[in-house]
Amino acid sequence: MTTTEQASAVPTMAAFVIGGTGMVGKKLVAELAQSEQFSRIVTMGRRVVAYDGPGKEKLDQHVVDFDKIDEHKSLLENLDVGFNTMGTTAKDAGTPEQFIKIDHDIPLHVARLFKEANPSKPLHFCLLSSGGASATSSMLYPKTKGLLEQHITELGFAKLSIFRPGLLVYDGDKREKPRLAESIGVAIHKPLNFLTGGRAAIGVTSVAKAMTVVAGKGIGGEKVEAYDNRAIGNLAGGK
Repeated sequence: MTTTEQASAVPTMAAFVIGGTGMVGKKLVAELAQSEQFSRIVTMGRRVVAYDGPGKEKLDQHVVDFDKIDEHKSLLENLDVGFNTMGTTAKDAGTPEQFIKIDHDIPLHVARLFKEANPSKPLHFCLLSSGGASATSSMLYPKTKGLLEQHITELGFAKLSIFRPGLLVYDGDKREKPRLAESIGVAIHKPLNFLTGGRAAIGVTSVAKAMTVVAGKGIGGEKVEAYDNRAIGNLAGGK
């Protein structure tokens, strides 16, 4: 068998992404499109993901209303991996209730639909959470992230991979609405990581690379695995 034949014989996977227009999500869609391990990437969101690079033909993009996401359940059929990179801030959400809806309720509902759409298939779900996530926290952000981890774990996926980065540093093209914390993070993340052994902050490209690497490994190993900031950096090659 030739090298080309061997490459074509490698099983490929189909995946979906929610949150694909966010700063991690955009990078993730690009990484998946360029990965030989993925043959189809379904994106669902309020708008399509702007991507025109290698592998763009793999993208199957859908504009959806998440308040009516049940109507789009068929989009989740016959997929192998689900990625959630949805997220906002309390300030951008406007109210605590809206923040919880975006960071917890919608991702959990989509994850549940993913299970229902593939009842007899072993599925892998990759969840972007946050360092410090804790269901018992008294603070809104870490508590919401922790509860999402807990509730998606309870769905019983064949494999659940949880990513808990520190401060996310935007390392792509200039954003239309840069956040103050992101600007500060760009300036200080390397010194912080030097002082903390790589535990403080990470570029969004590295998070996307790590999620793609882990998903590409399939559903072997522990049923639930969590990766902290340092582990994410190692998976991405320390970038």
